[in-house]
Amino acid sequence: MGAELLEKEKFIFAGNRPYLRMDDEMARIDRKGADLAFKKYKKQIMDGLLLKQGFSRWKSSAYVRRNRIGLLEYLDLQKERYGSKTFCVNFAAMPLYCGYSWPVMSMGDRLGVFISGKDVWWDYCDEKAAEQSFENAAAAVEQFVLPWFQEISSEKGYRKMLAEFAKSLPELAAEWLDALELKEKEPLIQSGIQQLKLPKKLSKLQRADWRTEQSDAGKQEKIW
Repeated sequence: MGAELLEKEKFIFAGNRPYLRMDDEMARIDRKGADLAFKKYKKQIMDGLLLKQGFSRWKSSAYVRRNRIGLLEYLDLQKERYGSKTFCVNFAAMPLYCGYSWPVMSMGDRLGVFISGKDVWWDYCDEKAAEQSFENAAAAVEQFVLPWFQEISSEKGYRKMLAEFAKSLPELAAEWLDALELKEKEPLIQSGIQQLKLPKKLSKLQRADWRTEQSDAGKQEKIW
């Protein structure tokens, strides 16, 4: 925990600014150009990072991945709603086998808050700002969010995370902890993918991951 805190303290934000612009600032922005810059660097930088990690694009600015214990890993780029041409990054995880027909993003955080304790919004008002912002946001995702997802990809790590989660939302944490004891999760997971209208790729990917995991387990048995 001490090393993680030190890494967070060392991280340098770039491209970030107050999330709202004043009217005179907004009047000077080429809005179409800013939106094109957002799409360009989202595709080049954030897609380039996350798709290689097995995530799928979902909706306009979100990414999803199913981990080996049946959790949905979720990350999105949230644009400021009034046209200031800034964005923040949210991430969360939820079980796919609890019968939800809507995303439950209670276990997660906003990236800037997770790193620094402060809300951080990145600028994409033009090409230069967008490139710097996406490079910085992607570096933060790689350094802090991907390890967070990795931590909850095992039942042990997930139980540990639920223990922390229980401090803020004890009833939901208890529900998710109880659901871990379900024996036949796969049909529920498939139903969850359909109810949430997630990319079909998620179910196929998990079957491949499961074969890999079983293969690794078999190798360990032979070794011991």
